[in-house]
Amino acid sequence: MDAKRLPYLDSIRGIAAFTVLVHHCWLASITVDGGLTFGLTSFPHFIHYFIGKFLAGRAAVLMFFVLSGFVLAHSLQKQPLSYASFTIKRLFRIYPVFVLVVISSYVLHKLIGIRYDGGNTFLSKEVIHSDLSTIALLKHLALWGTIQGKSLDVVIWSLVHEMRISLLFPVIMASVRKYRWRAVAFYWLLSLACTSTSLYLTGQVSLGYEETTIVGSVFATGYFIVFFAAGALLSIEREVVASTIRNLSRLKVFFLFVLVGLCLLKSGENNTKAIFSDYIIGVGALGLIALARAVQKFQTVLNHAIPVWLGRISYSLYLVHLPVLFVASQMIGATWPRPLTSILVVALSLAIAELTARFIEFPAIMLGKRLVAVVSKPAAGTAR
Repeated sequence: MDAKRLPYLDSIRGIAAFTVLVHHCWLASITVDGGLTFGLTSFPHFIHYFIGKFLAGRAAVLMFFVLSGFVLAHSLQKQPLSYASFTIKRLFRIYPVFVLVVISSYVLHKLIGIRYDGGNTFLSKEVIHSDLSTIALLKHLALWGTIQGKSLDVVIWSLVHEMRISLLFPVIMASVRKYRWRAVAFYWLLSLACTSTSLYLTGQVSLGYEETTIVGSVFATGYFIVFFAAGALLSIEREVVASTIRNLSRLKVFFLFVLVGLCLLKSGENNTKAIFSDYIIGVGALGLIALARAVQKFQTVLNHAIPVWLGRISYSLYLVHLPVLFVASQMIGATWPRPLTSILVVALSLAIAELTARFIEFPAIMLGKRLVAVVSKPAAGTAR
């Protein structure tokens, strides 16, 4: 691991990635996807509803965005880079593993095909049925951002916005550094403008993962910028925020943890309420990062070997688990109980993520760093 990294923040990312994995296994296992009304009909239904509420995949993705803003800002403060060097590092951080997983998923879908469709909505819509046309594959690799460009691995939708905003991040960082909260307020207004425009043009709220046009996808990217900007502001003001939290009483810190938990569990339907739910989740993500920095006991828990390991493989885990779920669903079908299949998917995803991180992700990151060193190296005879 890079000595400049913050292991406890990587742990948060790892736990979030693991939550997405378990969330998708849960969706692939349930037979009824009911809301609160369904949950109140019986105690088992309430447990069903509560687990589904707790395994909030979207909250994990928004946590990724806020964390990226914080970590990228922290990195640029510690080691300023030229735009070219920053871009090279981000490309080698994100793209090599992404390409490997997309092509692997394409090959697996071609070789295995559809052998079993048990009627589970999530499996049928998001995992099993993929567009295997050449144009769809090219759109995947180009991070196009529309529905046709994510069917091989639906989590790609978040990487589209992550990559685009990463390319804009030095500008975002400069504005936040200069204008602080006023810059974040501006990006929040931009976020509202983007999602409102999308609603006006399409009649639907844009949540980032079901866009049918590239224009709608770009508006969705604008919608998410505020999460990166807020993370950057927290990074800039991290010492002030940490000092403020450390001066709170234990009771107030406890209630702050409760408030953060409630924010992260917030969810909304696919309508305008979902927009404000996202903003509340973003506030919860900021609070969790702030607490991780300020509360030593919490930081100690996050620095445990298991969450640190999950953080180490989090990106690979996030990408590989749905292709693993596809293979398991088609090769096993209904011959195993669904919980047992889910356990197998979790175990295989963790193992494959470790191998992918070790042999593809980390070497690619090191290659990017070496290229940056070459780009940044002064020409012979240049005054030092």
